[in-house]
Amino acid sequence: MGLFKKVKFSTPGYQIKTIFCLGFLLCQYIKIKRYNKILDKFKTYYFIRQPFFYKPKQNQRIFYLKVHRVHRTAIDCIRQWVNIVNKMHAFIYFVCDNPNMKEEIYKNIKLPNKKFKFIKSDRKTLRHEINKILHKVERAKMWKRIAYSLLTPYVHAQKNNIHVSYNIDADDILLCAEPKKVAEAFIEAENYALKNDIDLLNFDMFYSKSYGVHWSFGVVICTNPSNCLNTLKTNTDWRTNKKLIEKYNICWLDKFNFNVDWFFTFLRDTNQLNMKTFYIENAVVAHMPDIILEHGWAFMLQWKDNNIHFPILTNFYKRAVWDNVPIPAECIKIDVNLQDEDYKHFLCNFYDFGVGFEMDMLNYAKNRNLITNEIYDKYASTWQFVREQQWRSECENRERKLRHKKNKTKDPIKK
Repeated sequence: MGLFKKVKFSTPGYQIKTIFCLGFLLCQYIKIKRYNKILDKFKTYYFIRQPFFYKPKQNQRIFYLKVHRVHRTAIDCIRQWVNIVNKMHAFIYFVCDNPNMKEEIYKNIKLPNKKFKFIKSDRKTLRHEINKILHKVERAKMWKRIAYSLLTPYVHAQKNNIHVSYNIDADDILLCAEPKKVAEAFIEAENYALKNDIDLLNFDMFYSKSYGVHWSFGVVICTNPSNCLNTLKTNTDWRTNKKLIEKYNICWLDKFNFNVDWFFTFLRDTNQLNMKTFYIENAVVAHMPDIILEHGWAFMLQWKDNNIHFPILTNFYKRAVWDNVPIPAECIKIDVNLQDEDYKHFLCNFYDFGVGFEMDMLNYAKNRNLITNEIYDKYASTWQFVREQQWRSECENRERKLRHKKNKTKDPIKK
């Protein structure tokens, strides 16, 4: 990055040019069209704003979207989370240490409004505690970096007197459901957490998958950041605390002790924090969708009929027994009337890039008499085909108008 860098992005009604100096955000040039009553027409206005003033409204929901890893499906995941946040009228803090990811978000996502903030991971406040918690673990440098970004939302929330917040791994989790339905489920889960004094309520990414053993980050509702941080600070010796290990039979600790997810699992199992897990009936989630076929840390699962199911294991790997894992009775069920196959409708719309190539090939094939009229009509009568024709017609009209406008400005003034 040079001394100055310009990044353009848009929100509904606004076109914004953001100016950075050595990576630090200086100001924003904002272009907006508004109706002028005196002139009786829309007029374009320009103004400069210092984005440092963007902050959440009083009692507004807060989402911390942790974004770091740039990959093929990262923007898809983040876009879905932004849509969910918008349905909940929440404020976004992007926790981001990767300037390339920040640029990708600006370029590729139409944010619902201009009131959001990028913040970096806090690597100072809990440095001493993280060094002790993850002392000499395998791949310590990586796990410490992840720990700082995962815990930044709680440090930031405590400093800014934020009581309820959402901590989301937004770059590699795709919830395959309509944002409105997800928002409805989250609000129900949040109310449950507040009513039952739950400090941390996480989404069932690994809980059922590990038969109730593992509590993980990914999607977490926090109602008491101060309690979480105070408990963390008094348990930095977790791996050597024989009294608690023996009392609560923490039998997994010798092997699984390498990240803060397992550290918080320890806090749950030793009853030091009130931590629970919830799921959404019939919802489907994809974890690391860019490598979804590499089953392990990456997976797609669905909660249905008191079990979790793995469509990829069933349809591709044919591992029928491992496809069906019971959801522990303690896992909190949230039901917002999602249907069994709603995720298919969502994915068809979310990843529907049209049938342009197929339409071209059908037209060529028909022109060369390679297919019958019956085959052509079968596909030409679909709504996707009709929509593609409409798109092309609209694009041609826009281009024609632009060409006309361009030619008009180039014409010499006639005397």
